[in-house]
Order: sequence, then structure tokens, then C-alpha cells
Amino acid sequence: MNEFKEAIKREQSRIQRLIDLTDQVEHLEKRGALIADKRGSSIYCYERRGQSKIYLGKSDSEAARACAAYHFLTEKSNRLMIDKSLLEKLIQDYKEYNHEAIITALPTSYRTILNEDFNNERYEELKRWANEEYPKNEAPFPDSETYLKDGRRVRSKGECLHGNILIDMGIPFRYDSMIMITDGYGNSKWISPDFLIQCFDRSLIIIEHLGRLFDKGYAIDFGEKCYWYLQAGFILGKNFFVTSDDIHGGTDSQAIWEVAKAIERLFYGEPQ
Repeated sequence: MNEFKEAIKREQSRIQRLIDLTDQVEHLEKRGALIADKRGSSIYCYERRGQSKIYLGKSDSEAARACAAYHFLTEKSNRLMIDKSLLEKLIQDYKEYNHEAIITALPTSYRTILNEDFNNERYEELKRWANEEYPKNEAPFPDSETYLKDGRRVRSKGECLHGNILIDMGIPFRYDSMIMITDGYGNSKWISPDFLIQCFDRSLIIIEHLGRLFDKGYAIDFGEKCYWYLQAGFILGKNFFVTSDDIHGGTDSQAIWEVAKAIERLFYGEPQ
């Protein structure tokens, strides 16, 4: 929910920047309709002004391009203004549906009684599952201190992006949990996924964010983890999702957001 409102605000800002960039159309000379007349392999352009038709030159002429640019910028400016108005109305009319917002909207007499969220029973079960005690990775944290918005400490900025988006989406998860996996030969191993999610249908999802693939040993270790995940039925792109930093340590937040949207559909059982 919060992510949706933030996305609206980001789009509003982006549209306003584009409006500012295209306001040059107000300073352009008003142009008539552009007419393109194809003759053989050439296109001859004219501008319709009232009853007159003024020759502008071929399609690559400066005059023809200027006329086309005016109409393009005018149409773009109109569309941006329409979208800006729609988003303003949307964010104004949008109703928060979190517990606090609902309680605030009800009369005072309800507030002493409605002291819980009254969410779907299965959803409450998933929250309890995520918050109960579970085996955790005991490896030391790095020197840098990175925390999720709910106060949990994570090991990297990429994990922080994943975790905060999941929190905003209302998807409960276990962070840095240890799970036991046994392969087809009877060998067992404890594995620690970055994020473990239980869906409404009780299926599980794993997310791994890779921060040090430039380290050959780290990459080889991850390849081994993939083997164990496969033994447990975790298949890349289906219920096992991976993102990574680039060689310079940069993190693609858009890639993480796309993964989160796919996971949201799986979490609620919607078709991909």
C-alpha cells in the first residue's frame, strides 16, 4: 500500500519534470496541420493554414521537422497535463486500508474494542510463522550497519531494498533463516537463504541477493547453494529468485522491484 502511494508520488514528480521540459511548446509559433504528400520515393510536406497550403520542403527539411515537432510537443504536453490531473485525483481519493487508518475513520466507541487488525486468518498465521523463533545464520555481520525499516539488521543494501519492499507490500518473511536440505543421495546440509517466504497456499519462496560475485570463491559457493536448493524443489524463476550487485557494487533497484512484483503474485496465489 505504501509502495503504491510512493509510486504515484514518483510518477507525479516525473511527469512534472517532463512538463517543465516540454513547456517550450508555449514559446513556439503556432503551426497548422502537417500534410505529407508521397510522390515516388520522396515525401513533400505542406502546412495547412486556414484555406492556404504552404510548401515546407521534403520530409527532412528544417521547416517540416519544426512543424512536426510543434504538434508532437503539443500532444505530449496535453497528455502529461491529463495524466497529472488524473494522478492528483487518484492520490486524493485513495483510501488507506491499514489498521490505524480504519480505526481513525470509525467512531471513538470502536477504538477500545478494535485493538487488533482483524486480517484474514491465514494471513495472521503467515505473520506468526514469519515472526516465531527459527534457526538463524550465525555468521558475523559485516562492519557496515544496515537495517530494515522494522529494525531488523541485514547484511547488504541489496537485502535492505528487498526487505523494505516486502514490508511495504505486507509480505511476511524470515530473514537469514537456516533450512535443512537432503539431496537424492541422502546427504544433508544446512542452507541459509536471504529471505524465506511462505505463501497463502503454503508453498515456499526463496530470495537471494548476491553482493560479491566478483569473488570467485563466493560465486562457487553460490553455485553449490543452487544445487541444494534444486534438491528441495526451488527452481530459478519459479520459486527461487536471484538479484545481484554489479562488479562495482551497484544495485539495480528496478530489478529488485520486478522480482518483488512477481513474488507478490505468487504470495497471494495470483497467476503470473
